[in-house]
Amino acid sequence: MLKFPPIVAAQRLQTWLLVMALMAIVVTGLLVVDLARNLRTVVISEANRALTSAVSELVQGSRSWESGHERRVSSIETWDQELKSVSYEVLRSYPDVEGGYLWHEEVVGHSFPTYTEPGSTLRQPALEHRQVLNALEESRRTGRVANRFAQDHNDVVLVAVLAQRESPLAAWSLRRIFNFSSSSELNKRLLLAGVMLFASLAVGFVLKLSFSLQQGFAVVQAGLERLRTDLSYRLPDQDHELRPVVQAINTMAESRQKLEAALRREDRLRVMGRVVAGIAHEIRNPLNSLRLTIRVLARRLQAQPEAAEPIQLVINEIDRLDTLLKSLLAFRPDEPAKIRVQPLQPILDRTLALVKPHADERGVRIRVGGAMESEAATDFDRLQQALMNLLLNAIDASGPEGEVRVALLAVNSHLEIVVEDSGPGLAMEQQDRVFEAFYTTKSGGTGLGLAVTKTLLDKMGAEIVCANGDKGARFRIILPAQESA
Repeated sequence: MLKFPPIVAAQRLQTWLLVMALMAIVVTGLLVVDLARNLRTVVISEANRALTSAVSELVQGSRSWESGHERRVSSIETWDQELKSVSYEVLRSYPDVEGGYLWHEEVVGHSFPTYTEPGSTLRQPALEHRQVLNALEESRRTGRVANRFAQDHNDVVLVAVLAQRESPLAAWSLRRIFNFSSSSELNKRLLLAGVMLFASLAVGFVLKLSFSLQQGFAVVQAGLERLRTDLSYRLPDQDHELRPVVQAINTMAESRQKLEAALRREDRLRVMGRVVAGIAHEIRNPLNSLRLTIRVLARRLQAQPEAAEPIQLVINEIDRLDTLLKSLLAFRPDEPAKIRVQPLQPILDRTLALVKPHADERGVRIRVGGAMESEAATDFDRLQQALMNLLLNAIDASGPEGEVRVALLAVNSHLEIVVEDSGPGLAMEQQDRVFEAFYTTKSGGTGLGLAVTKTLLDKMGAEIVCANGDKGARFRIILPAQESA
């Protein structure tokens, strides 16, 4: 059984690898989407945990500060500076976290160790201050840390506040996460989904192509196996990269079929050529003796009119056998051609003169036209015999009141003698086999006329082509022009 090279056989492994890659992309996409969906929750949860821890330490720091200072309203500016030191020390261990204290609802001790120096003056934006106050109210009510979450355009603001029941001083911490909006996350997810979709489509396309190639390889392999035994089979057309391969295989199969048909014909002719010499030796001499004997007998029986008809019948049959023998002699491989450059008009005129009585008897008109002054390299006798065979067949095929057209044409670098009849034409199967020896479509025919014609033309380097014309069959004898000869 025919096998493809290893690189073609590896296509199946590549296909399964692509299937696994596609599954991996899908699973990875699901995991990444789930991770992206949970990332926002995780980040906010971790930030709230850090803020809660920060306010707890700020409260501890404020208690230590309160135990060593006497609170006086007139000294709130001093408290602010001192509490800044406390909050700065506490928040140094919390990256990106700012915070401080609230005296009632006034911000004091505000510091941001990640981006500012100790004692720096900071202002709290209105949105952040509102969230801090809302969390302060909840913390005073519950006595626990209150957390708040707010969206500020593309940023997320997280707040934690812890109020002391016995003191008007409360601790707060805050973190702003930049570019962490829902729309931003949605855009990232959409971009991720687009990338995953594109990757999936790309792998899917390659996978489809791979499956298509696998199927194409199987069709080609099965077709090649069938072509071993069935030369008329043709591979079905493909709609992918294997189409040129399939077309090339079909073209080669068609050429092989034609070549083998030609080889079979040549084999038959070669065998026929080998037996022709024996046939000529065994038949022709006795046939001549019979002809001479019959003629002597005819002279002796001239006084008996009733013997004239059977004697003439025997002579006609002997002549018919002699004609058949001459046709067979055309297949001899050792008969050289006498080729020379000569005008075609005399050959055509002489042949037409020979077939005119047969045409008149059948009531068939012969029309001649074309470039009658042309010359070609040809064998006079062989071309005349080939033309006579074609014209006689055309006259018989045209039928009563029919017409045979003969034209001599100059086409590019060669000359053509075209013989076309007005008969029913030839079927495709007949066109393929019309030049085979002993194949005939006429009742009582020998099937040698066109086979002899093709053999004679082949021996002098000419060609003959059969097709259907406007009405009936059309035969073209192709001769090399004088320049080509």
